[in-house]
Amino acid sequence: MGSVPLPDNETERLQLLHELDLLDSGSDELLDRITRLVKELFAADIALISLVDEHRQWFKSKVGFAEQETPRNISFCTHVVASGETLLVDDATQDPRFVDNPVVTAENGIRSYVGAPLTLYDEYHLGTLCVISSKTNHFPAGTKRVLELLADWVSTTITDHYELNNYLAERDVLAQGPVCAVVWRIEPKVQLSYVADNAIRVLGYEPAYLLRDDVSHESIVHPDDREELLARMQRLIDGEQAYLEMDYRVLLPEPKAQGSRWVHHFARADHDKQGNVIRIRGYLLDDSKGKNLELELLESNKNFELALAAGEFFTWSWFIPDDQLMVSHAWSLLLGYDAQKEDEIDWQSLLHPDDKNALRTQLKAHLHGDTERFDVRFRLRHVDGHYVWIHSVGRLVERAHDGKPVRMSGIHHDISAQVENEASLAQQTAVLELVSHVQHEFMLAKNFSDVTDYALPKLMQMTASAFGLVGELPPQSHRRDMLQIHGLEVLGEDNANSEYHKLIQQGLEVVVSGDVVRNVLLRGEPEFCHLPVSRLEMSFTPVTIPELRNALALPLYFKHDVVGLLVLGNSTEGYLRWHLNLLRPMLDTLGTLMHMRRLDEERQYALEELRRMASVDELTGVANRRVFWHAMEERYEEFMRYQVAMSVAVIDLDHFKSVNDTYGHAAGDEVLREFAKRCKAQLRDLDLIGRLGGEEFAVLLPYSDVTEASKAIERLREHVAATPVTHDDKQIAISLSAGVTQLRSTDAKLDDWMARADEALYQAKESGRNQIVVVPEPN
Repeated sequence: MGSVPLPDNETERLQLLHELDLLDSGSDELLDRITRLVKELFAADIALISLVDEHRQWFKSKVGFAEQETPRNISFCTHVVASGETLLVDDATQDPRFVDNPVVTAENGIRSYVGAPLTLYDEYHLGTLCVISSKTNHFPAGTKRVLELLADWVSTTITDHYELNNYLAERDVLAQGPVCAVVWRIEPKVQLSYVADNAIRVLGYEPAYLLRDDVSHESIVHPDDREELLARMQRLIDGEQAYLEMDYRVLLPEPKAQGSRWVHHFARADHDKQGNVIRIRGYLLDDSKGKNLELELLESNKNFELALAAGEFFTWSWFIPDDQLMVSHAWSLLLGYDAQKEDEIDWQSLLHPDDKNALRTQLKAHLHGDTERFDVRFRLRHVDGHYVWIHSVGRLVERAHDGKPVRMSGIHHDISAQVENEASLAQQTAVLELVSHVQHEFMLAKNFSDVTDYALPKLMQMTASAFGLVGELPPQSHRRDMLQIHGLEVLGEDNANSEYHKLIQQGLEVVVSGDVVRNVLLRGEPEFCHLPVSRLEMSFTPVTIPELRNALALPLYFKHDVVGLLVLGNSTEGYLRWHLNLLRPMLDTLGTLMHMRRLDEERQYALEELRRMASVDELTGVANRRVFWHAMEERYEEFMRYQVAMSVAVIDLDHFKSVNDTYGHAAGDEVLREFAKRCKAQLRDLDLIGRLGGEEFAVLLPYSDVTEASKAIERLREHVAATPVTHDDKQIAISLSAGVTQLRSTDAKLDDWMARADEALYQAKESGRNQIVVVPEPN
């Protein structure tokens, strides 16, 4: 007989065959009628609709034949599947391919055969429509064509059933999910004609209300968004746009309710044969949380920009190939030029001649990689002729594929006022260098602790102090009796300073007491203490500070609000009023950076929350389907490289629909949340739990073979079954069914692995539920 022929796309063909769920299924009246018609039409002994899988041909419909399946290696039909061409055999005893086939050599064996391929989607030959006789038969002309037409009928029927089932399943998923499907009719007026059952969850309105003739969809839309929605819908109806996609607010249905919820709206038009719009189909998604986070992030970014402006920081980006400099401010703010002629300003032509070489040298050194950052001071000519001092810091942030520099970014600010006083230039320069350093380090690294570690010893050195402390008030603090310590230094006490640093890194907070320090925080005025300071005047519990012979306590401001405190003590020179003027730029900088640190933390929190929403199932807190599949792909690739054991379990909560029907959807949601908690408690930290949809979950168990994985899932099953879920003082008994399988080297793709787990889950449910079915490893 020779080897069994295989089509080129055998793997994909088998995947489709199993996905159709036709194997080992019940009878189909239409297919049975076609089979009877074929037998009578060809006057054959047997007519079959066969489906060929890895090892057998299984008969979806049969007439004149008792067996339900036969081995693939003796099947005539497998030749049709391999070639995709109709096979016609007049006398099998004379055909070299079949002369020794047991179904031919047997008594009353096959003599004649005609089989036409069942082809889906033009390339997948799943089986045949065939007729068989125990007598030789010289088939008349046209036999092949007639059978092929009937085979096309069978293929079309199978395809239609498959696509209809997919449509119904998709519609059911939508009805249970966060997306509400709606349909508008166009005539005689634009009116909703279909609203999915989950409208109450997505929009807050019952479908029956939205379908009333006296209710229009726009009536529930916020007045500020209504006109735009109507205009876009009209453009869609008029054919001016291919689709509609927008966000808008939906009013809450309660008469006295305040506020609204955000909806993401996507819609397309259906057309008749003449191209006229006959209906609009749409999908509405409750996007309130994501939209609110987006708005909060935008507001945080605006506040961040305002904080930059308040501290007189300006950002810049230089696109080197085009020599285009983009700045975050108008040149008129610094140089007095007409804001309407911003694009005409050539900043390089305004450079002071004495500063050009220094700037170019610094720039060249940084672009060549000789310096970590570009850091330079230079002067630019004001419109009235005098020069403005600028301090600019930046870094190269982008290179082309060939290594050439593309873009630099940085910050700069006007330092003219600080350098005007020549009499105190040396000391002022030291302060300004410190200000510039901490400003730029914070802007580039966003680490306030590092800024304080650097700045506090410098401030102590400038004022000949032996003690220094920097603290920040909590946001929206009114009592002013608590500080978060960012820096604490005692000159010569290295061991104590190391312990202080560890505590600060852990988030050291102290209770403030004493008249001196409380007055600074409450009234916002500096306190000069020329005599020793007692514990009753200044203390920071639980930290014990050294005895202070003298002290200077200064408020840190952002705009007009006290945000923190700087304390310097034990100066060998004492503290004078001019110290306040000397340190004011640093005080303002520290206050501004404290405020910016808070804004940056708020912005980072909003970003992290957006990322979390994109990767976590909102109801249960476990991984969502997208993240779970991504992890599966990574483990699949790891297995294929290193052959380490990987197992997966697909889990379904038994009779979950009855929980919703009996106790309500709130109870159903609580069951899902509680189940997720139990999974996390029972499984390892490295096991990944994902929600695939509805009550279906999956667990990825890395580095576990099927025996270890099945023990873990069985332990979970026993725990779930033994412990009811409590909701509204009601005990809800739950159980689970699961399919467990191990990844194999023969799995050509990820779906092969999951398909085994799905099949095992199906067996568990068919066998009575509340059990797991384990797919053993092949021998």
